[in-house]
Amino acid sequence: MRVVSVIVAAGKGERFGSKKQFEKINGKMVLDYSVEILSEFGEVVIVASKEDLEFVKSFYPQATVVEGGKERMHSVYNGLKSIKDCDIVLIHDAARPLIYREMVSAVIDAAGEFSAAIPVIGAFETLKRKRDGFVVQTIDRSSIVISQTPQGFEFKKLLKALNECILKGEIYTDESAVWEKYYGEVKTVEGSRKNIKITTKEDLELVRCLLG
Repeated sequence: MRVVSVIVAAGKGERFGSKKQFEKINGKMVLDYSVEILSEFGEVVIVASKEDLEFVKSFYPQATVVEGGKERMHSVYNGLKSIKDCDIVLIHDAARPLIYREMVSAVIDAAGEFSAAIPVIGAFETLKRKRDGFVVQTIDRSSIVISQTPQGFEFKKLLKALNECILKGEIYTDESAVWEKYYGEVKTVEGSRKNIKITTKEDLELVRCLLG
């Protein structure tokens, strides 16, 4: 089974204050951690912003590097279009450096069997719905999960679905949501609470601590 990973690293870091995918942890860039793990499973495509293309190409000569798009979905689509062919494509956030081999293998195996799979963790906090500054509802969390990446899909079907979305002007922030819209259910596998997406400076410090 041929697997290709698309790492989305085109973020401009406007909320974070810098490009978090290039922040250093233990002398390595955040992006390095994902590239190292996913390279063990097959080819890697890195989607970068236009201004970072040459830098990323020079730093990762073993990877295919393509330019990102206006929205995340367009960046993923550009990455998919650069792939000649494969069975399973993994889509991963560059800002999640703490992935591990067993989880990636589980996603690949489940995607191979069920066509689409994502790692998830349970909602471990009490969930509330608020309105105008007041809690109005406590949400039953027993069936709620938090999705993570890498997410795995049957390559040709995901490419077709994203093409349809773009033609229709639909915007999704998560590839599994696209799959749900066009094909239905997505298999879940066990993720990890350590698989943090770096969104804030505090997240970066937490990842630094977890990496020792």
